[in-house]
Amino acid sequence: MKGSLLALAVLFSVCGCSSKQSAIAGGSVPKIYELSDIDKELKEVGIQLESTRESLRNFFKSHPHYEVCHDTEVNLVARARNSKIDPKVHDLYISAVYRDGKISNLDISPPEFSAGNLPSYCH
Repeated sequence: MKGSLLALAVLFSVCGCSSKQSAIAGGSVPKIYELSDIDKELKEVGIQLESTRESLRNFFKSHPHYEVCHDTEVNLVARARNSKIDPKVHDLYISAVYRDGKISNLDISPPEFSAGNLPSYCH
């Protein structure tokens, strides 16, 4: 009986460890975004200067790892929540300014290099 319990305990610990490792290998660990990651994702879907306001909104709707903090007729502020994954890492901010319904300025930056006080938009 003791041998059966020991074998069961060993089997349980081995299966538990392998399923945890496969979850990590399967990509369930959240990603810390860098400026180049955000730039690449925006370019892949064609977001650039002169893209429409609606196309940028649709990008954020289809990419849930970004949080839209401020969205008006004239500008949009969103962020990649890196600090939620690792408190030592800064969030990255995406700021877009619209003119005539199209992007006239698009900036991706950490808060310390942002032109305005972008973190104040994201409470």
